Amino acid sequence: MSKPLVSFCIPTYNRARYLDSLLESLTQQLAEFPHTFEVLISDNGSDDDTAAVVSRYLNGLPIRYKRHASNRGGSANYQYLMNQAEGEYFIYVADDDCFIAPRVAEIIDLLEANPSIGVAYTPWRLFDLVADKDQGQFYQQDRDVLIPQGQHQLLLDTMLHYSIFPEIYICRRNIIRAIMPSLPEQAFYAFVHASEFVQQTSVIFLKDPYYISVTNYFADHQRTQTGITETETAWDRYRGGLEYVLGRAAHQISPMERVGFCLRIQEMIAQRISVAVRLRIAANRNPVETYYLAYRLKAMGGEQLLPIPMHILRAQAALSFLLHDIELNRDVSEVVFVGAFEPELRRQVNEISANRKVRFVPTPTQVGELHTDNLVLVRGPADVLSELPQDSGARIVHETTLLQKFAA
Repeated sequence: MSKPLVSFCIPTYNRARYLDSLLESLTQQLAEFPHTFEVLISDNGSDDDTAAVVSRYLNGLPIRYKRHASNRGGSANYQYLMNQAEGEYFIYVADDDCFIAPRVAEIIDLLEANPSIGVAYTPWRLFDLVADKDQGQFYQQDRDVLIPQGQHQLLLDTMLHYSIFPEIYICRRNIIRAIMPSLPEQAFYAFVHASEFVQQTSVIFLKDPYYISVTNYFADHQRTQTGITETETAWDRYRGGLEYVLGRAAHQISPMERVGFCLRIQEMIAQRISVAVRLRIAANRNPVETYYLAYRLKAMGGEQLLPIPMHILRAQAALSFLLHDIELNRDVSEVVFVGAFEPELRRQVNEISANRKVRFVPTPTQVGELHTDNLVLVRGPADVLSELPQDSGARIVHETTLLQKFAA
């Protein structure tokens, strides 16, 4: 049999229900696809019904299925697909996403008509299947942009101008083989790969998407999305990837232009950190870690990008530290709050006090006896500390001292 023109490459692991839905969609979408194709599935050793799901579609789709003996990890599975695809064009498809087949065919026709272009990037659409709602594009372009081979400066300028994350693309297989792709830890792979592609070929950034990222798939099951989780922590890798592209462009720019690019990279990273803070707040992540991340944004001059004011993040961090720091809370069975505390703060304390006893008392004289298993937070003038029982062994923290740990 002759080699297919297109390889649709799907990594998967223990998501048979999602893969079943995707393959059903592909059966319909690719029924009139104008080019020869294969569906390459790399299974990371699933122990669910993945193999049975695949078998049901073998008669309707030209599937090549590889089940690895064990879970090789997401990066290794992705690299396997990039190296094993037999089509002239490589197209990645997550097992819980989908694409628009007629748009894919248009892009293949564009590349076939322009052999000097090796890679076509596009934005992707976000869609909530449960609500049947189009949620827009991940990034927007007002026009198509061609990057000639070797033009790393233009590549970086384009990605920064449109805030492009070059993760979705259709690529000639020979270009993938030429760059021998890897997924480095210190620099975000998509920026690195874009630079490696431009070293080998011209690439084009198209404004109209072909890929659909499904944000909410089944009403009765919420899966973890790697991209969302990564956004909370990957800002330094994003910076590393952009700086790698800048390094590739170093011989093409002046010292002043380099400074300008560094500032623009910082602006883009500030935007990503603000998104990370928002996601962390929505997911109820550790408030102390969220505070330190937000403070990095403040240091970059981006405090206005925070989803909630810095003083609120500071207060949340201080309260979380008080109630959860390992050493401060060692052997503590009761936390005592001395002074006038707002009802909202009382509510928060009761929610996050880890099932320990909590007391709120208005004045030191009403505290009663304290013991070594007490943690006490005091609000009020500094001299109020002298009114507490002395030599009790309790851990006593004044609110001013606690807040001094977390700068405003």
